[in-house]
Amino acid sequence: MSNTTERPARRDTTPATNSDHWTVLESLLTQLSDTSSTNQAVAYAVEAARVAVEADVAFWFSKSTGKVNGLSGKKSFTPEQAVALAKALLGRLPAGSETLRWVKPAASSVSGQPEAAVVASDTRTQGCIIVLSFDPEHRFDDGDTKAVRMALKILLSQRAQGQAATKTLLNGLLQSLTTIMDAKDPYTAGHSERVARIAVLLVRQMGLPPALEGDVYLAGLLHDVGNIGLPDQLLHRPKRLTPDELEDVRRHSVIGERIVASIRPFDRLRPAVRHHHEHYNGAGYPDGLTGEAIPLLARVIAVADACDAMMSPRRYRAARSPYEIDAVFTAESGRQFDPVVVRAFMAVRHEIYPPIYQKGIGESAFHAIDAIVNNLTDGSMVAFPTVKDDDTSR
Repeated sequence: MSNTTERPARRDTTPATNSDHWTVLESLLTQLSDTSSTNQAVAYAVEAARVAVEADVAFWFSKSTGKVNGLSGKKSFTPEQAVALAKALLGRLPAGSETLRWVKPAASSVSGQPEAAVVASDTRTQGCIIVLSFDPEHRFDDGDTKAVRMALKILLSQRAQGQAATKTLLNGLLQSLTTIMDAKDPYTAGHSERVARIAVLLVRQMGLPPALEGDVYLAGLLHDVGNIGLPDQLLHRPKRLTPDELEDVRRHSVIGERIVASIRPFDRLRPAVRHHHEHYNGAGYPDGLTGEAIPLLARVIAVADACDAMMSPRRYRAARSPYEIDAVFTAESGRQFDPVVVRAFMAVRHEIYPPIYQKGIGESAFHAIDAIVNNLTDGSMVAFPTVKDDDTSR
């Protein structure tokens, strides 16, 4: 590929004018104001960019996931071809630049290769808009580049307004849910916040992507949200539950999943909420999953949840000492708990006994929600990695 623009500009007898560009982009504003769907908004912006500059193909490329959305146009161009071209073009994007105008080298004879392209990126999102021309006589000019960039800016501006309202709503909702959980069972007040903080320490120690810290923090806050749907008498019993009562209490993970599923930005937290009581050896609930079939964040929450439960007094028992807690995790590594997570716990235990007792969800929740909602514009989220136990010494 080359950045050369030596070939003549388009040969059209009726080239697009700036007024044409802005007429199309003005209509984009109306379309975006009429939709609450992120995917639809991205599709509108991509199509507006394509029409404004008379491109043959346009699409949205996510740099974080490597996937294409909103592929449209008058030429046959597959998502796989779009991904390959996008990666190549982005590799040529100058550092600090938000746009790239490219023309295929004259000597190139790659079948199906576009003749020209414009890339519009932005630091506020991991996505970019790319438009393509397959006509050897059609070359994008500076006005076209500005029009594509403006389509992206309009999309981000409109989505930012909606996101601000969404963030405010989610923060208020999260505060309300944690308050309700604490009020439901004052004896365990603050449990969710402590679990969330312990889980973040574990994720950091395991070397997982920083973006997952927000996910695990929110999952920790919401892991027991299903308790809202349980009768008070089950939560307030002064002694151990009977087998039948225990079975009823175990429904809280499934109820919690349903509650989280009803809040779209929190939907990706469902596996952690549903499966945080699964056991590594398959003896847990609700689905009896084993090993790495248990979602990664659920395995993390399981250790954080058990730790705080043992550190905290209950109506029917006293709090356990750090020595006792360490012994439980050592004995249950590979049985109830993921050995990788247990090793991470042992490495950060000095940060947990007792400084983790800090109340209030504070700024951590705000930043976690901020990351999740911002990723909605990109149409992508950081994928959950798989962490394997490579310790062959046990």
